[in-house]
Amino acid sequence: MTDRHQIKQAVVIGSGQMGPGIGYTLASAGCNVSIYARSLKSVERGVQAFHAAVDILAAADCISADEAADIRTKISGTTQLEPAVGSADLVIESISENLEMKQKLFAHVENTCRPETILTSNTSGLPATELAGLLNHKDRFAVTHFWNPPHLMPLVEIVKGTETSQQTLNTLASILKKAKKSPVVVLKDTPGQLGNRLFHALLREAIWMVQEGIASVEDVDTAIKNGFGRRFPVYGALEHQDVAGLDTVFAIQKYMCEALCNETSPARFLEDKVNGGNLGVASGCGFYDWKIRDYQTV
Repeated sequence: MTDRHQIKQAVVIGSGQMGPGIGYTLASAGCNVSIYARSLKSVERGVQAFHAAVDILAAADCISADEAADIRTKISGTTQLEPAVGSADLVIESISENLEMKQKLFAHVENTCRPETILTSNTSGLPATELAGLLNHKDRFAVTHFWNPPHLMPLVEIVKGTETSQQTLNTLASILKKAKKSPVVVLKDTPGQLGNRLFHALLREAIWMVQEGIASVEDVDTAIKNGFGRRFPVYGALEHQDVAGLDTVFAIQKYMCEALCNETSPARFLEDKVNGGNLGVASGCGFYDWKIRDYQTV
């Protein structure tokens, strides 16, 4: 197994929305990073997006000019998968959310890379244990779910499969901390991992309240942004409950829990939006009318 201090070469498979930002994260931790895609055009697009991430962080004074210059030296792109993964200490997959496709990719990579190479997936919900299903060395596989945009969002969820070793978890946490990320470990391979489960619990309630006429779309968002949402950078949800007092929380939950939405399928209101072609910014209308709103200024 790769020593936790020896992740020097990394490959990111996928040059789309997430891959370049993941590449930036690893490069900022001192890794030499190769972004792989099947076409030269996709590789070039991915490398350009990597440099754009460097530009954003340098312009915001999050990194110095010297740091930016050093990070830029650590990126390369390739359409040749086997040579790239053959020398890698870490391979992170970030392709389409298709279980069978990912399983076959990992099986191929494992047959090409060194025995100690760690393999991870950036999946936002597919089970780590199933993703590792075709691997011989399941102990060196985990999910590393980066949040979008990965070069800006600190959270990375490390999801443990049933056979993932503690050393693999430690190695991944170490390199992510070196990149100034905030890794959390999901100890049970759970659908939606950690962040998405929390978010969709909130989203289910928010959509249901609009559907039931309890509040408008605008007022639900205002309550989130200007109420408890303001606390989250300072207090975590559970941390705040300790401050409030667990006896108080328990008393509130005794009458509140039964009043909350407990639907196990998507809300009728959301389904109607989708069936009507109101998909959000892409279609010009969703919960809001984006023909008269500019999402780039939100």
